[in-house]
Amino acid sequence: MLVTTAEIESVVLDAVRNLNLARPADAQMDASPEAPLFGPDSPLDSLGLVSLLIDIEEALSDRGFDVTLGDAKAMSRSASPFRSVPVLVAYIHNSLSTT
Repeated sequence: MLVTTAEIESVVLDAVRNLNLARPADAQMDASPEAPLFGPDSPLDSLGLVSLLIDIEEALSDRGFDVTLGDAKAMSRSASPFRSVPVLVAYIHNSLSTT
């Protein structure tokens, strides 16, 4: 079973929207296809990132796709795969394509 980048993007954006439900109005994340996720342009801290990644992993697992996003491979990359929605979507798509 293959997953499309559009499906992955939908999962990621849904996870951002879910995360926003628990965040104050002044710390809301942009839930758009080009949004930054983690880094200097984002209100997301490391704990928020972990929560977001878990939500994404669970949503993908519910759809039959097993992926681990916070593994050593992702964390050791010189350019973080978590810096924006498009980069994370591409990282997930590549990870699922090679498993």
